[in-house]
Amino acid sequence: MVGAVLLALWAVLTTRNGGIDLGDGLATRGATAATLAMFVAAPVAAWATMRARRQAAVVSGPSLLAVLGTGGLAAWAGLSIIWALAGDLAWTEANRVVLSGLALVIGIALGSLIPRSPQRFAIGLTLAAAPVVVYALLARCLPEMFGSDYEPSRLQSPVGYWNALALVAVMAMPGLLWWASRKGVRNLCLIGAATGIAVAITALVLTYSRGALLAFILTLVIVVGILPGRVRQMSAVIGGVVGATLPIWYGLTTDALTDDALLTSDRAGAGLGLLWRIVVGMIIAGVLAWALHRVLSGRLTRRRGGRAVLVVMVLGAAVLGGYALAVPREVGGFVSARAAEIAGTSSGLGNTPSRMGSLDTNQRAQWWAEAARSVEQSPVIGEGAGSFALVHLRERESPEDRLNVRQPHNLVLEIASGLGVIGLALFACLVAGIAWAAVRAWHDRAPPEVALPLAIFAAFLLQSQLDWSWTVPSLTMAAMAAGGIIIAVATPSTAAAIRVIPRSAIAGAWAIMPFLILSALLPWWSQERVAAGNAAIASGQPAVANARASEASELNPLAIQPWLLKARASALLGDTVAMRQAAQRATEVQPANPTGWTILAIAYGDSPTGEAAWRQVLMLSPFDARARAVLQAIE
Repeated sequence: MVGAVLLALWAVLTTRNGGIDLGDGLATRGATAATLAMFVAAPVAAWATMRARRQAAVVSGPSLLAVLGTGGLAAWAGLSIIWALAGDLAWTEANRVVLSGLALVIGIALGSLIPRSPQRFAIGLTLAAAPVVVYALLARCLPEMFGSDYEPSRLQSPVGYWNALALVAVMAMPGLLWWASRKGVRNLCLIGAATGIAVAITALVLTYSRGALLAFILTLVIVVGILPGRVRQMSAVIGGVVGATLPIWYGLTTDALTDDALLTSDRAGAGLGLLWRIVVGMIIAGVLAWALHRVLSGRLTRRRGGRAVLVVMVLGAAVLGGYALAVPREVGGFVSARAAEIAGTSSGLGNTPSRMGSLDTNQRAQWWAEAARSVEQSPVIGEGAGSFALVHLRERESPEDRLNVRQPHNLVLEIASGLGVIGLALFACLVAGIAWAAVRAWHDRAPPEVALPLAIFAAFLLQSQLDWSWTVPSLTMAAMAAGGIIIAVATPSTAAAIRVIPRSAIAGAWAIMPFLILSALLPWWSQERVAAGNAAIASGQPAVANARASEASELNPLAIQPWLLKARASALLGDTVAMRQAAQRATEVQPANPTGWTILAIAYGDSPTGEAAWRQVLMLSPFDARARAVLQAIE
């Protein structure tokens, strides 16, 4: 029952922008959801640990290694506030790591207490992801009811980020594959799984997420390779892929669905066209899966399947080789274009369906290089958790502000840049603990259903090397809970615990819980006060905004946004002295943030202090167009 409630709450968190909190001083619904998640996860983790304190899995080697690695990473991220380029972002990042650690603990504890936890978790995650995926498709099929004006062409609602939504669809796959492998009455499980796979694949492709497609392939390899019932699973997958082809083709080739920033009324007709194609595709998927199973059942053995795959590969290689010999110039041009994409020397990618066939890293190579240069500057301790937003401004080699990012889109480099070698070592402990458990499960012949959480964790880990999945709490918590279940399953249920978690440790977990909640509450509350102050300025109440700014700075003394708000409010009140003091305070709170220096330069105008502030802006952000223009005018 507890697990079902937690998965339902996970679905709510996912629909609230996945709990994304960018620490930008806005009390967004994602930031609010992440704060509420801490209110739930902290006491549940303490309670679950108390209930499972005598379970062998909780005190196993993999468990201790993974938990200590995650806890150490959270503590190191919190400690990095001392030297971080942006202390408030380090605080937010530390809270995110704490949330992931709590999910890991809950997964280990409940995984060791609940029978058949891998399949229950996988199917529960599928059911929790279902309303998210269905809502995303309805927002495109019935935009006037579920969508909004000016949405991008890439599917993203209700998560708010297309690649995150795509990974939610991928995380639903293991449960669907397990469902397909069941021998239900009249193959209803197989048919239902195939229709679900068709819907999930449709949503996945319409996000245009290439990283999630790779994660989907990895998920299939792990689950189909380990879980019994391969014929049923592959029947469901083939049926789902074929069934999804009809809505996908329509969704990728219809202008009303692929154009950005349209009114809902402009999409309404095309949305209905997509809807009936999804329904027809579901029917095709179910019928085809049933037919394939009838044909292949009892005939397709592992040896025959391997031979078939080998024949297809040889024939494909022969066809491609023959084509290359027939038209070498065209093939050479194609290879050169793909090489340019991989090297990042092409013109980049737009949010159009054409990106699905491109190998362009879409500026990622540049962001990875920026993070690498950051590591060179501070290899041991990093430049502070969550500080890449400022690292990027300093290290970027492109003046395009539209390409500004807050993460390097690679988890290893993100941790290395923010927390150095020490942070990487702690993260390695986390991954090693889960990998150790997976290897132990393989050698000890654990139930093959361990493939289900393993696929979920592996899919997340893969996409996080190509995107900023680590910054989306709903994704991280699902993956870490899956990792915890892997650890729980790796220890046989009959094994006796060599040691038991001391009662003092349980008491300590309960004692630290209020501090974790307070750590999440204070920065969110500060953001809420800043948001209220911005609303007051918009309504012509600068005095109220000034008061909200003071409250926000007291709640989060590491944040720069309260002082920027106070500077704006003071300017509107005509108090030049207070404006300059607030701007000066902003530069003291975050001396590496060019925004504070920009406000200080504006506050002092054409004076030596203003000129010095502009020079500081240019040092921290060499491509700042405004600072460059002002200094050129002065010279």
